[in-house]
Amino acid sequence: MAKFDVYPDGEGEYLLDCQSDMLSALNSRFVVPLRNAQAHDASDQRLNPRFVLDGREMVMLTHFAAAIPAKILRHPVSSFVEHEYEIGRALDLLIGRY
Repeated sequence: MAKFDVYPDGEGEYLLDCQSDMLSALNSRFVVPLRNAQAHDASDQRLNPRFVLDGREMVMLTHFAAAIPAKILRHPVSSFVEHEYEIGRALDLLIGRY
């Protein structure tokens, strides 16, 4: 598992792994859901940045971040490492570190 890898959630949507690789020995991962942007009204671009995944516009629902068991994340389908700045800014905004 690598930070910013994208995993299917089993329900047709995705989870973005946002946990530091230095903590890979933990049995949980800190993830943020990625949902179809057309189906979710998330107007704050800083908190909810948008990305394209397999030709679909996805929105990062940062305010729904959670820890889940690491075993749920099996095979990444993409990596958003090139969006590190936007993802970090959204997480910083959520926790009040801006």
